[in-house]
Amino acid sequence: MYSFGEILNYIGRTNLFNFIIFFGIIVWVCKKINVSEKIESSRVSVVNSIEDSKTAKANSEEDLRKIEDSVSHIEEEIEKIIKKAESNAQMVGDKLLADAHRTVTSIKDNSQKSIEARAGLLKNDILKRASVASIEVAKSHIIEELKRNPDLHNRLIDESIDALNGVAI
Repeated sequence: MYSFGEILNYIGRTNLFNFIIFFGIIVWVCKKINVSEKIESSRVSVVNSIEDSKTAKANSEEDLRKIEDSVSHIEEEIEKIIKKAESNAQMVGDKLLADAHRTVTSIKDNSQKSIEARAGLLKNDILKRASVASIEVAKSHIIEELKRNPDLHNRLIDESIDALNGVAI
């Protein structure tokens, strides 16, 4: 075998000594900064992240299923809304038509009343004019008669005086 001196000589020549010192420093630094604990905490963190991701994925899939379920019924809901809107529009249209019919009837009735009132006023006006015209014609006729027959004038005066005398005051 080799002697201890030869081994030390060999170590000195081959940089094995430097390697051992460097390896010792690396081991000391690893113990000092606790590399195994850091690796373990990183591993646990990665495992936790994976578990959180799985949970998030499951939650996302559940949310997706809910959304897909709600979206699958959306067409039916839209049809219901459209039917209700059509029904409401029909009711509003019917009400508008009924109101318009009542308004037309009211206008027609008011117009008829106005026409009748106007006709009454025109009739009264025509009667008044006819009365005035009749009086004028009668007056003209009486004046003509009195001009043709002066005795008639005296007789009318006498009859008027007799009528006045018969009235008691």
